[in-house]
Amino acid sequence: MIIRIIYIAFFSIIAFTFNVTAAEVNFGNATISSPEIKAGTDLKKNKATVKSAEVKFNDGSIYIGPLKKNKLHGNGKLILANGKVYEGKFKSNKFTDKVNKKNRTTIKVDLKKGIKVRNQIKVPGLSKWYPADIVGGEFKLSTKGQLMASQDKKASEGGGSSGGSGC
Repeated sequence: MIIRIIYIAFFSIIAFTFNVTAAEVNFGNATISSPEIKAGTDLKKNKATVKSAEVKFNDGSIYIGPLKKNKLHGNGKLILANGKVYEGKFKSNKFTDKVNKKNRTTIKVDLKKGIKVRNQIKVPGLSKWYPADIVGGEFKLSTKGQLMASQDKKASEGGGSSGGSGC
């Protein structure tokens, strides 16, 4: 019993020590905590570059990983509020999850505004990525994606109106 109390006291002191050194700084739509950031740091003036941080967004999403000049940058893990997990290389607040050669999900993070997740699909014969919805577990062109792809197909076939008089 005494040994158990000593263990609890010891681990409580260690946990308290680590929590005291980790500062939490609010920045826009997120709260950043890292032992490498000093409490009260103004991230608008002094951009944070840290090897390890936890960023909690107002919507409940959490990022764990490095920051470079206030941006998610390096190998990290993003857990969205809906439970979806994205893990890998973030570069300047952007992450691309390549499902296969034709489908991908791109994530753009803005610490001030929040997170935008976009599903995209590649249309055969066209070189761009188009907006997609996931229906029944499969990527399908969204209404906007269909419109964009049809306009690009017409333009590539020369069917677009040039507005010229033909003289």
